[in-house]
Amino acid sequence: MLLELFLICTVLLFSIGAGQNHLAPVVDLGYELYQGYYDEKYKINAYKGIRYASPPVGKLRWQVPQPPNQNRTLIIPALEYAPQCPQSLNSPGPHKPGPSGSEDCLFVNVFTPANKTNLPVMIWIHGGGYGQANGGFDPSPQIYTNDNTYIIVTIQYRLGAFGFLSSADLARSGVPNAGLHDMYFSIQWVQEHIHLFGGDPEQVTIGGESAGGGAAMLLGMAYGGADNTALFNGIIATSPFLHSQWEYDSVMPTEYYYRFAEKVGCLTDGSKTNKSIFQCLVSADTVDLQTASDYVSTTAPHGQWAFLPVTDGTFIQERPTVQLLGGGRLNGMRVLSASNLNDGPDFTPQNITTEDDFKQLLSTIYPLLSKENITNILELYNIPQNTSLTLVNSNGMHPPYSTTNSGWAYGWQQAATNLYAEATFACPSYWLSDAYARKRGGKSWHYQFSVPPGQHGLDLYPLLQPVDIPDTGMDEVFRTALQRIWGNFVMSGNPTLSDAQITTEDRGNISAAGSGVWPRWRAEPGYNWMLNVNMTGGTPTTTGFVIGGVEINVTSYLSSSDESKPPLIADFKVAEGSSWEDGRGRRCQLWADLGPWIKE
Repeated sequence: MLLELFLICTVLLFSIGAGQNHLAPVVDLGYELYQGYYDEKYKINAYKGIRYASPPVGKLRWQVPQPPNQNRTLIIPALEYAPQCPQSLNSPGPHKPGPSGSEDCLFVNVFTPANKTNLPVMIWIHGGGYGQANGGFDPSPQIYTNDNTYIIVTIQYRLGAFGFLSSADLARSGVPNAGLHDMYFSIQWVQEHIHLFGGDPEQVTIGGESAGGGAAMLLGMAYGGADNTALFNGIIATSPFLHSQWEYDSVMPTEYYYRFAEKVGCLTDGSKTNKSIFQCLVSADTVDLQTASDYVSTTAPHGQWAFLPVTDGTFIQERPTVQLLGGGRLNGMRVLSASNLNDGPDFTPQNITTEDDFKQLLSTIYPLLSKENITNILELYNIPQNTSLTLVNSNGMHPPYSTTNSGWAYGWQQAATNLYAEATFACPSYWLSDAYARKRGGKSWHYQFSVPPGQHGLDLYPLLQPVDIPDTGMDEVFRTALQRIWGNFVMSGNPTLSDAQITTEDRGNISAAGSGVWPRWRAEPGYNWMLNVNMTGGTPTTTGFVIGGVEINVTSYLSSSDESKPPLIADFKVAEGSSWEDGRGRRCQLWADLGPWIKE
């Protein structure tokens, strides 16, 4: 046994890379033992690739996750990220046949300040449309910016058809929303085990961006809000992704179920083997399943994924607009929600030039809309004849607004881009803020990330990278302030900056984020206060993006050594969310009213 332990430790030591100075303490989880590494730069103990559930393969496909099997014969090196879950791209692809991950992918990564106890915890849920990405990134810089006062746990969950296949046939033998069940199970894992890493299970915040933010929203709704604060207290949701949450047995998820089964070969296999479609899928080869999942996903409407969360009546009992705006119970007590300046371009076809094109897009992405519905939408998204044909970003408070112009598009193309951004990201963030503001004892804060070019996901860079990275268009003061806003929310439930956090910064204007200056969101038009997080100054630079085969040149700003140019500095302001962008509150109310037709 001593020889075995010596050999294990020797392997671990030789596995540690640069910056990983020595081994972290062994953590005994009861079912397995893990040993991570100590990161000298950030004073963090990092544990990567910790199994939190049994491999969801074979008979465990499309079932709720199960506890890991016991394996205490050796200390497992927690030095590398686990394989990612199989990936499924959004439309129009390109489709990539073959394996893109491993079904054995239910792992967490824990980043914890060394030699500390009873720390608050943030669980980070990655985005990617419920079909892409993974939990393999290091959030140590954010922890370090916040004086190493909390733990971050990043998780992985089943994606694409493996996590979000649904139909009445599947529900008879399996569970819809398997990927959401994975997330829920990982939160339960944190509750049971995080004290072993120095964490306090009574101070847990869940958070994510895009689909990760949408998932955090749905976890706030899980089981009809019956958990309240048993699993977490706070939610951070940036650009929470919500698009047509169909009933589990309705036409769209059922159609994708049969397309998937057909691609795997399970529509015809049953007649040969006496297996049901579901039994055939459970026993199918993983390469066939991964290929089919990606293929079907790329056949969804432009910019979309085929396999998304559904209303299953048990785990997710209502559509979000019903539960969030209808006074339904919610898990957790507070929320910090946000969206980006230009969340829509990556998901919008780049050929919308007329009103007819715009109406055709509406009918494609929301097939249940009636002519009356479309008329009501056009009243709020119409393009005036005198719209400026220029690429210019809105400041949210004065024209031109994002309803007609942005740094990405103008006219009907911008109307389509803004519609998608609002219906899918911005309005869900408003509804989430409304819901927790109305909850008894609940609290909501809201902000918009407005740094040009402001595309979807740009806000993650200043949140997760070191604050002193040069030439990014976001200086150290800006990055530090944004990371501290998140850190304050995780640690105290209040994201506002202290006087000390503001006065120590000698560049830019971040005082609007201060305590007593940035008010809470009130769920009442005229009092829905939000923080507009932006930069000013700098030297303009042009970057080309290719979206749907179309190249778009957009402008961003970088710091300059040329003293004739204004310095690039942080510029935070408080604004009113309902009147923002010429009445976003009215448009979000329209989308809420259209909930039965758009399934939100």
